[in-house]
Amino acid sequence: MKETARVAELEYSKDRGIVQLSVPEGLKTAEVARLKDLVFTDLVARLPRGCQACLSGESLIIRERLENVLRIDLDTMKVLG
Repeated sequence: MKETARVAELEYSKDRGIVQLSVPEGLKTAEVARLKDLVFTDLVARLPRGCQACLSGESLIIRERLENVLRIDLDTMKVLG
């Protein structure tokens, strides 16, 4: 079992109007609060969105990544590593 890196990912889909924040498994509530401050005071404004001041009309998803991950090559349908 490979340990999940302590890295958060902020993703945005302009076509679907979704902002997604993926965090490592086991992230403490205090860490999420600090991350939220950074995301909403600085990073969301950098996304290619119409309204830079808010998330009005867009979905926000915060999800926890799990530690056990199988990566699959979609062209060959083989499990990687």
